[in-house]
Amino acid sequence: MLIDNKGVSTIISNLTLVISFCFFVIGWLISFISLIVFGGRNFNKTWHWWLIINGLISVCIVFIIIERNLIQGYRFALMTYLGICISWSIGVVNELLHYDYSAANAVGVGQLLISVTYFIWILYFGCEKDTTVGKLTNSNGILRNVQTTNKNPNNSYNLQSVNNENSIQNEPSNSIIANQSTNLRAEALFDYSANKEDPNEISFSQGEIMDILDNNGRWWQARKADGTIGIVPSNFFKVV
Repeated sequence: MLIDNKGVSTIISNLTLVISFCFFVIGWLISFISLIVFGGRNFNKTWHWWLIINGLISVCIVFIIIERNLIQGYRFALMTYLGICISWSIGVVNELLHYDYSAANAVGVGQLLISVTYFIWILYFGCEKDTTVGKLTNSNGILRNVQTTNKNPNNSYNLQSVNNENSIQNEPSNSIIANQSTNLRAEALFDYSANKEDPNEISFSQGEIMDILDNNGRWWQARKADGTIGIVPSNFFKVV
C-alpha cells in the first residue's frame, strides 16, 4: 500500500501541513507544466528539471518521516536536506522571473511556492513543540506522536525487564516497588501514542504525571494514575 492512512490522517489533522502540501502541489504543477511549455526555448533546462525531480523526492521523504514517526532520529539530516533544497529553488527564482517569457516566469513562481513549502517544513520539523513557533505549527502534528529511533536494540532488553517485573508484582515484594515509585515521579513533556505492535508501551498526554518504577536505560517502566503499567521513552519526561 503506497499511502498509509496514518500518514494521511496526520497531514490532514494539522493545518500547517495541509497548507504546506497545498503550496507544494500548486508550485510543483506550475513548474512542471510551465517547464514543458518552456522546453521549446533555446535554454539549458537540465538544472530546472532536476529541481522538479528533487521536489518529488523531497515530498516522498517528508511523507515517509511523517508516516513512520522518524523525525527524532532524522531531524538533523532532514533540516540539512531542506536547507539545501530551499537554496536550490530560491537560486533560480530571480533568474526566471526576469525572463521576457511568461512560461519561464511561471516556472519561477512555481519554484517560489515550493521554496515557501520548504521553509514551512523547516519550521515545522525544526522547532521544538514547547517553543512559540512549535506551538503554532505542531498543534496536532507529528511531534505529538514522535517515537525515538534506535529503539529496537534496547527494547528487547526492556521488554524482558518489563516481563520480569510484571511477575515480581504478583509476589509479596510488590510493596517494595510501590515504595520505590513514590520516590520518583515524572511529568510528560509531550503527548505520545503507543506503538500498536508493542503491547508493553503505554500512551500518555503532555503534563501527565506518572510513577517511575524502573528508570534504567532509555525506556522506563512507569505506572499511570489509573494503575496501568508499561514502558515509556525516557526523553519524553522530566523528573518532578
